[in-house]
Amino acid sequence: MTPTEATDIQESAEAAALRAEAREWFEKNWDPDLTLGEFWERQALSGWGFPTWPAEWYGKGITGNLAHVVAEERRRVGAPSPVSGIGTMMAGPTIIAHGTPEQIRRWIPNMLSGKEIWCQFFSEPGSGSDLASLQARAVRDGDEWIVNGQKVWTSGAQFSKWGILITRTNLDVPKHAGITYFVIDVDQPGIE
Repeated sequence: MTPTEATDIQESAEAAALRAEAREWFEKNWDPDLTLGEFWERQALSGWGFPTWPAEWYGKGITGNLAHVVAEERRRVGAPSPVSGIGTMMAGPTIIAHGTPEQIRRWIPNMLSGKEIWCQFFSEPGSGSDLASLQARAVRDGDEWIVNGQKVWTSGAQFSKWGILITRTNLDVPKHAGITYFVIDVDQPGIE
């Protein structure tokens, strides 16, 4: 047996074991009488909603090449897909990679259950989402940041609780540096 054949057998065994585990979970936990929110929360807290995320942070820690196995088993029982959008596609992975444990525990469960919707504040008048021409500024004032600038066409902001805001915080570095990623409460003065 060649090393490649041995790897193929191992991957197949791993996929088969994952398939059996996912199938068992979805068969036990999917109920068409649940509300979408109830199922999203159940799926998110189990790790089956975002199985490629770290096991300690609401995932299963599986590799991306096996994610299709979980999706196939979810579809097989007719269960809905997990929450999608800016939160799970952009904010969640960033918060898990760079946030504190407290930030992860605060934001991720409500994001994954659909209780809190996220949007992004990237695009600006005259420059779209071109980071090199970013004009919005944030200046530290004690324990707070004062943000000045304008963002446009922020899809879903009217439904969102949280927003990802990028601003220029250092003018003395090259254009693609000196940018800070903030999480902001959308329901506050100055945001329309």
